[in-house]
Amino acid sequence: MIEFTSGDLLQSDAQYIAQGVAEGNQEGLGTGLALKISKRWPDVQSAFKKHARSGTFKGGKIWISPPGNDHPGIVYLATQPDMYHATLSYLRRALRNLVKWADRERIESIGLPKIGAGLGKLSWQSEVKPLMAEHFTESPCRFIIYEDFTLEDEN
Repeated sequence: MIEFTSGDLLQSDAQYIAQGVAEGNQEGLGTGLALKISKRWPDVQSAFKKHARSGTFKGGKIWISPPGNDHPGIVYLATQPDMYHATLSYLRRALRNLVKWADRERIESIGLPKIGAGLGKLSWQSEVKPLMAEHFTESPCRFIIYEDFTLEDEN
């Protein structure tokens, strides 16, 4: 199931928040939403960086941090071969893996930004949105896409 909304993704009541990042052992997470997540929940960033340094976080893979006492679960999707652009093939594989995981684990809800369409430089209207609709529509998980993402403390 797919739902489009606007607002502060970091204030979402979703069980998980998903974010696209660069593959590999890059020290990324220094821009955009990934930076905001890492500043708010540094333990998640530390665990992800440790995993990323293993060299197994490749295009299309996902990494999951379960919900904690002070944060929702976080899912990082390897949608970018580098820190400067996303690719449709990486995004397609990552979305497929996200849906398979969510369905298998019976995840109720996942909040997402327009993954790949911001810093990733893909077109939201012609590439990313149709791909998300293709993958998310039939899933029992509620995928909440924040089309107009604003931080509450930036208003």
